[in-house]
Amino acid sequence: MINALLALFFRPERGWDPVPADYAQTYAEAEWQKVDLTLVAKLGQLVGGLEGKEVLDLGGGPGQYSVAFAKSGAIVTWHDVSRNYLRIAQEKAASAGVRITFSLGYMDEAPRVLNKQFDLVFNRICFYYGWNDAHFVGVIYALMRPGGHAFIESNNLSFGWDRLPPFARLRAWINATLGFKIGHPHPPRGRIPALFLKYPIERMTVEFPTAHIDRVFVQKAGRSQ
Repeated sequence: MINALLALFFRPERGWDPVPADYAQTYAEAEWQKVDLTLVAKLGQLVGGLEGKEVLDLGGGPGQYSVAFAKSGAIVTWHDVSRNYLRIAQEKAASAGVRITFSLGYMDEAPRVLNKQFDLVFNRICFYYGWNDAHFVGVIYALMRPGGHAFIESNNLSFGWDRLPPFARLRAWINATLGFKIGHPHPPRGRIPALFLKYPIERMTVEFPTAHIDRVFVQKAGRSQ
């Protein structure tokens, strides 16, 4: 896996950050203006209320959803590879007066780094940064408690397709047809739920709110704790 090999050399704990500070700040300002509290409430209903539930914001970015979950009473862990996003998320959490556990590292390494499971794993608009689609679904599944839930919202292959240069289209085609990932192409539509079906699950709901977005709600098989 090329992405996994590259991760051996580009390490966040050694100061590497894939997100420039200026971009992180601009993106954070935009994302904090459009937090979907309806989605947070819907997920709260899905897990039987957020109060006291352990939630992992996997690929938490500037922390807008971490703070929203914490305000709803959840016990929140933020995990992301970017130190610039970490700084912003910490500042926002302090300003909001909520307590969040912060963890820096690749999303694919979260099971080893965090060494725990969660009632809800939340992964929004960053699924494609996983090293390999099949492997990353396994990562999310491993982070869910028995009976726990995951929510994934991901742009799919059609997102921005008309703007992709030829080599990026080739990488996307290789990932879509062979499952071999070079860089970070978006997954083909429907791949994420299809990969979850390879694991024991209790139930799954799939939504396509637009032609470019896949939303997956999934519950892991087993008895919740």
